[in-house]
Amino acid sequence: MTLPTLAPLYLSWKAFAHDRLDAGRASDLESAARDLADLVRRQWEAETQARGLDGLAPMPVTWAAAGFDFVHDWSNLRSIATEWPGGRPGDSAGWPSTPAGLAGRDGEIGKVFSDRTPARRLLLLGEPGAGKTTLLNRLLSHLLDSWDAAPEKRVPVLFNLGSWHPNDTTLSHLMVRQLRQSYPGLTALPPAGVATHGAADLAEALLTGQRILPILDGFDELPVGLRAKVLAAVNDDPWITAPLVLSSRLAEFREAVHAADLAIGVYGAAGITILPMDAADAARYLRGRPGTAEARRWEPVVAELGTRSPVGQALSTPLGLFLARRFYRSSLEPGYPGRTLPPDPAGLCQDGRFRTRDEVDEHLLGSFLPSVYGTDAPQAHRVLTRIARHLEHDQGGAPDIAWWRLRALLPTRRAARFVAFVLGGAVLVTATVTAGATASLTYGAQGDILYCLSLGLYFGLLTALTVAGARPALVAIACALVTLVAPSDGPVLWTCGDLAGIAIVVFLGFPALRRTAARFRSLGSARILALGLTGALIGAMTQGVLTYVVVTIQPVDWDNPLALTGEALESGARLGLFLGLSYAARVSLREAAATPGGRLAWAWSRSGCLAALLLSLVLTGIAACVSAAMPSQWGADASTWTVIAEIGLSIALVTGLAGGIGFGLSVQTPDLATVVGPETVLRQDREATGTMTLMTGGVFLVVFGLSVAPLTLTGGSGIFGVATFACLYALLGAMLGALRQTSYIFFVLTQSHLARYEGFPPDLMAFLDDARSRGILRQVGPVHQFRHIDLQRHLARQSLR
Repeated sequence: MTLPTLAPLYLSWKAFAHDRLDAGRASDLESAARDLADLVRRQWEAETQARGLDGLAPMPVTWAAAGFDFVHDWSNLRSIATEWPGGRPGDSAGWPSTPAGLAGRDGEIGKVFSDRTPARRLLLLGEPGAGKTTLLNRLLSHLLDSWDAAPEKRVPVLFNLGSWHPNDTTLSHLMVRQLRQSYPGLTALPPAGVATHGAADLAEALLTGQRILPILDGFDELPVGLRAKVLAAVNDDPWITAPLVLSSRLAEFREAVHAADLAIGVYGAAGITILPMDAADAARYLRGRPGTAEARRWEPVVAELGTRSPVGQALSTPLGLFLARRFYRSSLEPGYPGRTLPPDPAGLCQDGRFRTRDEVDEHLLGSFLPSVYGTDAPQAHRVLTRIARHLEHDQGGAPDIAWWRLRALLPTRRAARFVAFVLGGAVLVTATVTAGATASLTYGAQGDILYCLSLGLYFGLLTALTVAGARPALVAIACALVTLVAPSDGPVLWTCGDLAGIAIVVFLGFPALRRTAARFRSLGSARILALGLTGALIGAMTQGVLTYVVVTIQPVDWDNPLALTGEALESGARLGLFLGLSYAARVSLREAAATPGGRLAWAWSRSGCLAALLLSLVLTGIAACVSAAMPSQWGADASTWTVIAEIGLSIALVTGLAGGIGFGLSVQTPDLATVVGPETVLRQDREATGTMTLMTGGVFLVVFGLSVAPLTLTGGSGIFGVATFACLYALLGAMLGALRQTSYIFFVLTQSHLARYEGFPPDLMAFLDDARSRGILRQVGPVHQFRHIDLQRHLARQSLR
């Protein structure tokens, strides 16, 4: 029985998170092992009690010796165990003469492992839903009950292989990690004066001191490509002679053995296969207490057991029996939501209702959610079906429900529009407020609020439309409309030239920025600087040349008509630079990390340093051109050029240093094989998002704010321009840092979208945790999984309703 499976250590670790081994009593490893055995016993007693809340009787399970060809020949296995390194395991008098002696039922599994398995290495295999985990529970209970009398004093601990990648860590390291996670007391120092082989803590000392008996579950939950590697790791030193139990579905294990080209699946291991449910045992399980009305309701179904009828075949496994018993009596349970009269199990036997076993299986699997959720079943069905379809279609049938991958449920275009709306609104407010404040401080009563608002609207639209992926024509038209309604006392031809410049910058900019983003992909985060520089150059050249042509055609009656060209160089460079950064946000949205973030890492970024230096020097060069075009304000003599060069070089050194430091920041993906629980991963990613937002915002404030300073000062904007654009660049940088390297923002967007448009609960993580507590899902490390793969596949075939 797998749907109500005994979860691996991850399931119950929170219930024991505060249980610590008494370091004072752990004077030696045996005392520490005794304390651990007590904790494991309490853990599984609580789990068994939780499973018994549905009032069902224990499920009978029988097994026979494995009949496949990838276990040892029995005589060979006995010989291997007789010559076992370190001495013969157990008493050979109890070893059966043939593998048939491994057969048994229910609680006999403990004696089979301890007394009848020559090397105390056992493969426990069965079909889906056959009762593998129920049998593991009975084995673990027997080993714990007999621990005091056992000669080796090994504590049986269930380890889950479902999240193990053998290329990243060894089996020993996996076990030590899971021991530390599930039993925090094992992180204490090992006893003083005890030979612990250099172990760092009790977990490592118990494992290296041969005090742990590994029970390995979840082999069939591994990705197909890893199973052969895991088998090789289990057969590798030092585990090749260690007592252990490995559980798996039979088909998956056979495929892994063949893929690894192994003659023997697990060296020194005997094998047993769980048998289909006996009809008499199944009848007793369904009837419950004999002679009651409940027992009589099941008589039509009992008559079909052991036959080749669809119902008889479907109820030949513990899974089928559990589903049937659960649904057809669930409404009698005290905790059942919306209690009603129980459905009649005789409906399973109606003529013509079910023609094949598959139809009965589908019916029973479909009944599970109503039996668990009651009146809340429609929403639960909709949510779990959507998730199951995501696993089947977006992840190739993989079992892991990872919150950071649920972004695949969010339409890409909707995500881009939402981010564009939020970012554009933030830019509008920031630009308006900053420009208004600095204008009031600089010009007093002359500060024009309407102009500041149009400036904010201008850059807000530019950001929003660019990030949303709008066509260049739409971007140019929107920015031009804002320019037309903005206050201006310039000539009509100048205004038309400005509008033409905006259009040309946008139309030239998008293709150039697209090529820049592709060409400088290897720069990583520093590619943002390349995009900004490309935009600034296009904007400065376009606006400057176009304005010079306009002034030449129709000279303006100013003291220096070329001053218009200088102003155009400044405004064009700022427009292009901002377009480049907005396009960087668009690229970051498309290339955002698909993994959660953990700790921040740093390494000096040479590309970031060189790109920041180049950006500052180029913008300083443009500032020099602006100064040359506006001699009435700055003059073009040698002293002015010297001042500009000194300012530019000083800023270049500062921004180069900031670029090398800031663009070397990155967010590391946490080791998902060591993280306990999806909530922990979500919390770490949320914290990384906040930290990265603040730090990248500060970097952009320094790099882009200082780089644009010579340009805005020589162009006449003064502190007004420096403060406004520095704040805008900091805002864009903050968003870019969060979008590129963490997943929290996308998860929030996904959760909001699903709640609004697909009827999901507002708190998706709480729903998944509730489904785990109801026995629908299980928690394996940082992800959730359906407790039974057949339930996942069943839901994936359903329509959303």
